[in-house]
Amino acid sequence: MFDFLRRLFAEDPPVEVLTPRGPRASIIIIDEGRLLLMKRVKSGKVRYVLPGGTIKSGETPAMACVRETREETGLTVWLGDKLGEFEHKGRLEHVFIASKHRGTLQLGGPELAKMSKDNQYHLLWVGPEQLLDCKLKPRALEPHCLALLSQA
Repeated sequence: MFDFLRRLFAEDPPVEVLTPRGPRASIIIIDEGRLLLMKRVKSGKVRYVLPGGTIKSGETPAMACVRETREETGLTVWLGDKLGEFEHKGRLEHVFIASKHRGTLQLGGPELAKMSKDNQYHLLWVGPEQLLDCKLKPRALEPHCLALLSQA
């Protein structure tokens, strides 16, 4: 098993993170024709992103994706293909597709710790119709997610 993980994580070289808002790694998790999203409501503004977060210094994007997904969602994921790299407001995002996941979905990590009346995080499953209303960030992800949902 460790050889498999080494090979998986060796595909992407470690990323040097120079700022707190450095590159991000995220994941597309589809289950029963629905996509898992993180909804954030801060000071009345709503935005939707894929589960994931900042790549720490010395981590590969794949390592960060697995770690961040577990922290945020409570889910253990197995990575499939890397969908690609997308940019949003100058921030690079490495996006992977989950080939499998297990566990109990529950918000955790820094998102749970930072919850307040004016700063909310919610995990939710959305179908294709709901996704169109979410204005997923980065916007370039939406057609890819819709295509993957249609194949599910």
